[in-house]
Amino acid sequence: KQILQYNPVFKEQLQLFLSTVDISDPAKLADVSAGLTSAQASELQQVIEAFDLEDRMSLALLLLKKELEISKLQQEINRKVEQKVSENHRRFMLQEQLKSIKRELGMEKDDKEALIQKFKNQIEGKDVPPEAEKTIEEEIAKLSTLEQASSEFNVTRNYLDWLTSLPWGIFSKEN
Repeated sequence: KQILQYNPVFKEQLQLFLSTVDISDPAKLADVSAGLTSAQASELQQVIEAFDLEDRMSLALLLLKKELEISKLQQEINRKVEQKVSENHRRFMLQEQLKSIKRELGMEKDDKEALIQKFKNQIEGKDVPPEAEKTIEEEIAKLSTLEQASSEFNVTRNYLDWLTSLPWGIFSKEN
């Protein structure tokens, strides 16, 4: 009964077992109950090979106790993982809410918006040829639609960085 609380798979197997096997035969009960566990084949073989009913029952009981401990450990691990995921999810949601509030109050710009503004400021006042200006505008528009985590975002950002840092319209005398 305790294993059923920790491992729902056993409930289905037990229902099937009860509908097909005569539980008044202790030898069959020991064999099938041992078979319900996730024990190694060698351990299951020991149960089947035990001729003495008391030995067979004690081996089956030992396997069931191991299964109970394993089920308890799995449930504890699952609980800890769920708790950790829940904490991380909560932290992420709070951070996103904080960012959103700061953006609404004008205290913080989105990283992408700040990057786009930086590129626009870098070409401001420069004599950029019309073809290059068109390319820069297209790349800025493209950058605004991309996700920051994507590789395409980084390629576009690097290209814009290169385009906007060129000395457009600034000439020096040749030596």
